[in-house]
Amino acid sequence: MRVLRSISRSDKPRSEDAAGARPDGLWVIDGATPLGGEALVGDQSPAAWLAATASAHLSRAAWAGRPIRAVLRELVEHVRDEGRRLGLGSEGGAGDGDDGCVGSRDGTDGAGAAAGAEGRRSEFPTATLSLVRQVGDRLELCLLGDSPVVLRAPGAAARTFTDPQFDGVEEALLARIHAELDRGVDAAEAYARERAASRERRARRNTPAGLWVLADEPAAAGHAFVISIAAPPGTEIAVMSDGYARCVHPFGLVADEDALLDELAAGRGDDLLDRLRAAENADPTRTRVPRFSRSDDATLLYARL
Repeated sequence: MRVLRSISRSDKPRSEDAAGARPDGLWVIDGATPLGGEALVGDQSPAAWLAATASAHLSRAAWAGRPIRAVLRELVEHVRDEGRRLGLGSEGGAGDGDDGCVGSRDGTDGAGAAAGAEGRRSEFPTATLSLVRQVGDRLELCLLGDSPVVLRAPGAAARTFTDPQFDGVEEALLARIHAELDRGVDAAEAYARERAASRERRARRNTPAGLWVLADEPAAAGHAFVISIAAPPGTEIAVMSDGYARCVHPFGLVADEDALLDELAAGRGDDLLDRLRAAENADPTRTRVPRFSRSDDATLLYARL
């Protein structure tokens, strides 16, 4: 497996995406952007911390001969333990021996910001994970969340894989916003209402009432979408965060995933991202193309067997 293109851009101080590769695998992790009020972890957002920590672990994890769900469960346990050490997701703040790594966005006391008043449980960040591992003449995909993987065998059409639990979720939410905009509701009001609803949905993540994602709950490994695909030599692989996938949907800068792979193969992935940023900036109110953020971190790895 050879990584031919690696693209990552963010307008934030630290990207909340992370990506990595090893000779027999590659992955993209997309941290969920904080909705406001979350404590910083050192000098980065909790989402950026989670993405970077998870990616670093995958780069060195022993996975040969192990079920991919076991690899994922070990990853979750690792980020959980690292997060607890920093006061994330634990009772009573940053815990014993707080070294000041957790600080708030407004410069207030870090332990208080992380745990909240009166020792409430701090919020553990969440992320999507799209992991591809080569095993012989097959590719194993392990997906949690809405970051797509696109495969194309020589002479075949592109196939796109996403976590089925997210199928249609974003489309339904954006359709609701679109309907409000069509009724004349102010865009800022419509998106503010959706932001409040998003907080409620995040609170249900990694529970039977919500969607399963990468965070501090090892049971999520049992809910990941795992599939094994025959992959002959020459198979193309594109793994991307949803910020880069916007090139296809909803902006339609390329006709489909085959056209996307053609652009990547031709070395035009950065140019395509330039076009995406221009399209996003031309619609700052998100009324022409409804979406949850004006722009998003955009990360992509393109490889070939």
